[in-house]
Formats: sequence, C-alpha cells, structure tokens
Amino acid sequence: MVERILKLMELNNIKAFKLTTDLGLSSSAITDWKKGKSKPSVEAVVKISKYFNVSTDYIIMGTKSLDTLTENELEMLNLFEKFSNREQIKIIGRLEGWLSDFDSNTSMGKSAI
Repeated sequence: MVERILKLMELNNIKAFKLTTDLGLSSSAITDWKKGKSKPSVEAVVKISKYFNVSTDYIIMGTKSLDTLTENELEMLNLFEKFSNREQIKIIGRLEGWLSDFDSNTSMGKSAI
C-alpha cells in the first residue's frame, strides 16, 4: 500500500511535505509509513485516493476500477472481450511471454518488440 502511495507521489511529482500539508496529515506520516512504524489510516487512504483521483481499492490492493483505466487499457479490454475464453487464455500466455522477453531485453540494454 505504501509503495503505491509513494509511486503516485513520484508520478505526480508531489513531495511528502506538500502531500501532508494539502491533506492535513502529520508531517512525519509518510516517513513513519516508509519505516514501517505505522500504516496509513482509512481516513488517510480516502484522502489520498481523492487527491490522486484513484480508487481506494487501488491504494490498498493495487487493483484498478473501470473508471480509473486509461484509454489504452479500456481499448485493450474491449478488444479482449471479443475473444472466446480459450482465445483469451492464449492471448494472456502470449502477453506474459512478450513481457518476459521485454524485461530480459531491456535489462540487457536492448530494445524489445
């Protein structure tokens, strides 16, 4: 959960001081979360989800709701739904293979796909 909050901060170029100030959190809240001294309260999770326009499910579980998907993700989902269950399983297998190839190639400094 804390990792996703930190990632949202990084992606949106929001510093800890700004987030805690904007949301009325204690100045040490994020530092304490990073160190494992405490965890975000339900109230903090709700505030953070509204601040970054993501669902609380995303912050807590890492899952996205349909209203937070990007245009590309929605397009892929719409195309994916047109395939039969068997075809979907094959597509997932290929995507996993491509992702593995991509990860291997990019870690060696090569361009993939």
